[in-house]
Amino acid sequence: MIYSFLLLLSIFGYTFAATLSVAPAFTNRDTCLNEANTNGPIYGQLDREIRNGHFTMYGTPNGRGACGFDLATPTMSAAVSQSLFNNSVQWPASCLPDRRAVRNDPICMNKCVEVTYNGNTLTVPINNMCGGCAIDHVDFTDAAFLWLEPAGGTVGDAQGATIKYKRC
Repeated sequence: MIYSFLLLLSIFGYTFAATLSVAPAFTNRDTCLNEANTNGPIYGQLDREIRNGHFTMYGTPNGRGACGFDLATPTMSAAVSQSLFNNSVQWPASCLPDRRAVRNDPICMNKCVEVTYNGNTLTVPINNMCGGCAIDHVDFTDAAFLWLEPAGGTVGDAQGATIKYKRC
């Protein structure tokens, strides 16, 4: 698991801003998925900035998410709107050691969500679907949510975020 971390300090304004990027647990090479022959709604949202979004937390994950990957790895990840998934894709056997079936959907192929909130930016892999989320709503694992909002937000819901879907 690869993390990159950058802390910026403004001496005059005493402003702290942090950026953290979390890599996906698997690459397309690890899974034998090929994005060249896929299509999905995520492409229409890549690199577009969504203002006044919000994020919630869905607890400590276990099992496998909508992409077929273990939800606990990495510990910081996100579930996003069902509308960003292609519902007509197949689930081929992967090249992972257990040969598990994985979703052949571009959103499951090294796509991340970047959320900026209160001056801090967190980028995590997308590995799950949130049925009740619109595209301006990201549902994080606890670890990801608490990194951006250590106070826990208002009942686990933080408002006023900027969201961007991107390649990892």
